[in-house]
Amino acid sequence: MPISDDPLEACSARLWHAETARTPTTLLSTTDPRLSEADAYAIQAATLRRRGAAPVGFKLGYTSAAMREQMGIAHPNYGVLTVQHRLGADGAAIDTARLIHPRVEPEIALRLGRELAGAGHDRASVARHLDAVLPALEIVDTRYPEYRFTIVDNIADNSSSAGFVVGDALPWHAALDLATVEVSLHADGRLLGEGRGADAMGDPLLALAWLAGFLSARGETVPAGSIVLTGGLTRAHEAQAGQVFEARFGGLGVVQARFG
Repeated sequence: MPISDDPLEACSARLWHAETARTPTTLLSTTDPRLSEADAYAIQAATLRRRGAAPVGFKLGYTSAAMREQMGIAHPNYGVLTVQHRLGADGAAIDTARLIHPRVEPEIALRLGRELAGAGHDRASVARHLDAVLPALEIVDTRYPEYRFTIVDNIADNSSSAGFVVGDALPWHAALDLATVEVSLHADGRLLGEGRGADAMGDPLLALAWLAGFLSARGETVPAGSIVLTGGLTRAHEAQAGQVFEARFGGLGVVQARFG
């Protein structure tokens, strides 16, 4: 049974302070092992209210086996992206001073032209709601002391979201097969990892279908215009000031993120 609202607000306040003060906080699951996943999403929502920024979409966490194995997480989750999370406009450097321990991962982002609602979607029904596909880099940054946490901790922490950078949008068309897209991640010209679109739950479209179904059970939808990061396609790699990360997505294009 979910615990009362006041402790959840206190958990949100701890995470918000950790983010804004750049000071990690103790795992919520350690200080209150009663917390459920439902509680964690309530904490996430409370922190979104504290942020006071307009939502622009969602990030999916742990849609790839590589990421679940790396972090010891059993199943996917999601976080909410806001206008504050959109970084790197016009090549601007991402300020590492505002982050605790940032990492980078390449993702295929989808932009919706129409609201996506309900459960039971397949590739074809999801595709009918799309407007564009974008190469993306997600910047993750846990507000805990290290990247060791339960799924409850991670959900409450907005699935470790810290920001994202997108490349040029490619208009969606039915011939695109995102599952076969080959992805490589580089830092300062050095290859860090490789993956393919199928690493995100078999197909990024199916990852988006999962999100629609999960939100539907909560009485929510994926709004038109949303940008959805469909999950990391390689392991996440540590980012430091002065580094330039680049992800290459075959025919989908290239995206870069520069850290200052």
